[in-house]
Amino acid sequence: MDVRFYATLRDLTGVRRVEFGLPPGATVRELLGAAIARYPALGPLAWTPAGELSDFIKVFVDGREIRYLQGLDTAIPEGVTVDIFPPTAGG
Repeated sequence: MDVRFYATLRDLTGVRRVEFGLPPGATVRELLGAAIARYPALGPLAWTPAGELSDFIKVFVDGREIRYLQGLDTAIPEGVTVDIFPPTAGG
């Protein structure tokens, strides 16, 4: 599973792109768990105290934001890229 980190998350993890050996169909929740296990500094940014995905982390599966899919339960098909980045603002 190909995962790309952006902006401050890239700085935090020290990588731009990384492979996770999760099986096809693993969920975004499982992927985030694996990412936090590998890069513990992501944990406080990813989860709210209630255990929900924080607003600081945006996750896209094959170019689509998970909030428009099945959220953390979105299955990740084989061969797609997952993009994880902080929200951006501009004017």
